[in-house]
Formats: sequence, C-alpha cells, structure tokens
Amino acid sequence: MSWITKVRPYATVLLDGLADWGIEKMFCITLDNATANTSAIRRFHSEFRSISPDALVLDGNLLHMRCSAHIINLIAKEGLNDLGESVLAIRNAVQYVRSSTSRLNAFDQRVLTGKMTRGSLPLDINTRWNSTFLILSRAMQFKIAFDRMEAEDRLYNDYFLEVENGSKRCGPPAASDWSAVEKLIRFLIIFYNSTLVVSASSKVNAFKCYGEIVTIERNLNLLASSLDSELKVKASEMLKKFLKYWDGIKGVNKMVILAKIFDPRNKMHFAKLCFEKLYGKDGFEAKEMLKLVTDLLTCMFNEYNMRFRGASGQASQSQVASNVPGSESQEQATDRMELVVDDFGYERMDVVYKDLVAAKGEDIRDELEVYLKKAVENPKILMGLDFDILSRWKVYKIKYPVLAEMARDLFAMQVSSVASESAFSTSGRILEPHRSCLTHFMIEVLVCTEQWMKADIKLNASITTNEQILADVEMLEKLEKEFEAQNIGD
Repeated sequence: MSWITKVRPYATVLLDGLADWGIEKMFCITLDNATANTSAIRRFHSEFRSISPDALVLDGNLLHMRCSAHIINLIAKEGLNDLGESVLAIRNAVQYVRSSTSRLNAFDQRVLTGKMTRGSLPLDINTRWNSTFLILSRAMQFKIAFDRMEAEDRLYNDYFLEVENGSKRCGPPAASDWSAVEKLIRFLIIFYNSTLVVSASSKVNAFKCYGEIVTIERNLNLLASSLDSELKVKASEMLKKFLKYWDGIKGVNKMVILAKIFDPRNKMHFAKLCFEKLYGKDGFEAKEMLKLVTDLLTCMFNEYNMRFRGASGQASQSQVASNVPGSESQEQATDRMELVVDDFGYERMDVVYKDLVAAKGEDIRDELEVYLKKAVENPKILMGLDFDILSRWKVYKIKYPVLAEMARDLFAMQVSSVASESAFSTSGRILEPHRSCLTHFMIEVLVCTEQWMKADIKLNASITTNEQILADVEMLEKLEKEFEAQNIGD
C-alpha cells in the first residue's frame, strides 16, 4: 500500500477498499500512533460516518485503536539501543561459542551446570528484540563460563581483536556489561511476556490487553521506586515513554477496558482493582475512571439495545402481519370489549398488569445490571488449556442477547497490527524452536534454496523455468537408471 499512499491519502485508500468489499459498518481501526495515521483516522471518521446512522459505534469517538505490540516494541528497542555496546558484546560472545563444535566443547568444559548444546544458547535475530532478550537472559545463566573463557582461552580473546566492518569487534563482555544487561533484562521480561499475549494470532486477545497495559505500568512504577539509582533512572525514562505512546494511561482506548469487563471471570471487579492500583484506593482519579467506564458501558449498551430491539421488532411485526387472518377473531373482539368496559370502571387484573408492563416498558439497564451484579465465574481449567470465552458467550447469548452482540464486536478488535517488517522477515519461520541448533550460515542456505525452488520467473517463453529444469534432471536420472539396468541384464 505504500506506493499508493504516496499518491492518495490513507483515508481515501481505506474508504475505497471498504466500498469495494461493501462494508458499511466499522467498529475500530488498529494503527500505530503516528501523526499521519491520526490525521487519516480523523478524515476517515468525517467521511465514513455519513454512510449511515449505524456506520460507527458511539459516533466513532473510540474508532482509533493503538497497536499495543507496536508501542511495546518501541519502548523495548529504545532500551536496547541505550545499552547497544553491552548488548553487542554479549551477543558476539555467544556467536563465538556457537560458531563451531570445538568452541562449544571448550565452553562446555567451563560450564558447571551440566552438558552444553547449541540449543542452550539460542541464535539471535537482529531485527527482533524478543530474540535478543532470549539470548541475553540465557547468556546471563552462563556468565561464569564466559568469564572463565576470557581468563583461560586465548582464541576467545583473539576473536575480539579481529576487525569487523572496519573496526575492532566489540567485546569480550566486561563486568559492567553484565551488570547493565542484568538490569535491562528486568525491564525486557515485562515487555516480553506482554508481547506474547497481545500479539497472539490464533485466538482472541482483546479482553487481555488492558491487563497487560496495567501490568507494565505497575511494574515500571515499582522499578522507578527502586533504591538502585541506575535502575530508578532507567525505569523512570521507560515509564515516561510508555505514558507518552499511550497518550497517558487515561488516554488508552476505553474499548479495551470494556472488553475486559465482558470476561465473565473479571467483569467490573478487575477494572476497579486496576484503577485502585494505579490511582490509589478510594482516590478521586480511581472513582472518576470507574464512573467514566460505567457511563461509557451504559451508553454503548443503550445504542446496541436500540439496534437490536429495532431489528427484532421489525422481524416480529412482519411475522405477526403474515399470521393475521382476514376476519377479526373472537379473542380480539373480547379484548376490544374489555377496553371499552374498562372506561366505565370495570377492572380486570390481567388487563391492569398488561397496562403496567406497557407503561413501564423494558428497562434497558436490566440485562446489563443482571450481568454485572451476578458473581464472577471461577471455572476450573485443566493445566495447559485456556478459558474459551467465545464458547461461553455463545451460551450467554440466550440470556444476554444485546450483551452478546457487544461482546462479539469487542472480542473481534485487533489490539495489535502486523508490523510491515514481519512480511519480509523469513528468519522466524525458518528458525523454529526445534531447529535452533542451525548456524547462521545454514539458515542463509535454507532461505536462498527456498526462494530458488519456489521461483518460477518467466520473462518470456524462450526462458526455461526452474520447474522445467528439475523435470529434465529427473527424466535424465530415470533414463540413466534404465540404461544401467539394461547393461546389468545383458
């Protein structure tokens, strides 16, 4: 889409795409918080809302969903960049050990925890900070072995004297490098665990997002209160960036909070707990946030209730109209007479009750209040299994039809978007966990071989494709085998 957007604005491209697919309703759009995207969302909102009254939910005031994974990645990468030399020194040390079997054996002799394998030190992917976190955290467990290598192995020290890209290779890691990386890991593990949650692609995760956001801020607040001055400064910087990217924790799209409320195991209790942890129990800000979320939930429920009841009412009216006979039935005539007699003081309890129900109407808050006041669920889930929230709401749909419509849209939100670089990074798909012993040379061979095998470039009809070459080779091998068999027979 990048070459298109240079000619046409983002909003126009998005509107044209939705028009081609015939999509006339939009719940939210997940993008990062770049200025261009914010402006595009504003323009898209003004044009898309004119399609129909139901085109946007809550008039599109919460249309823009910021990519949570993108924000986490930005903060984590900035933390890694601040300690670039220390991280690079440890990365080079691990690369040295993994580069050959003899070096791995020499390292193994200095490990006190048992037999070493290449899988014990995972291979790093420079474009993905989570792999850097894994290699750093694993290397910290073998710190003593690396120190012994520096003290006893001359080849290990000579490796760092070599010139790489015009300068001496960074390393070996000193005590200050290990200390800096150890503190960095305390931050990265927070972001790493949250990334695994918000970037899941095989199951819904919108109802988990707000819990991860609060978890990150709470832990950064605790680290910012540390007695360690360096740790305190680093945590304060990361917390400032975290709040900046989210536009303040109060600026988080409230839809992620509503999605958490629609988890039957949490409801409003979890949101209230988060507000109290962030702003203090019985604090003004906590009460303000709770009221804000409650009012938003009520407004959204009212809107969905009108849509749902309107659609149901039209369906029921059409069904009644199709069942009405041509002549008035005896029961209808009796009801009409009762209404006439009722004007003269005659009162029937069934008629009075019908009038009471008609006057009171259906309390649109009943369904929401019943759900919120009902005790939270505490299902017993087997080890290794996740709570199936979609199946649970399929059951709830009978009791809470309007809330089920809301839950369907809230759970469908994408709290993270696919980063553009992921589309071009094949290393993650080649290097799976059970193939982590592959060297970077073998991975390069696999990537190139895969592309050559799949390539079928046809510049013109006279050029032979890879598929045709492979077929010719197979035919030649077949003819050779037949020729050999005939010679043996003779």
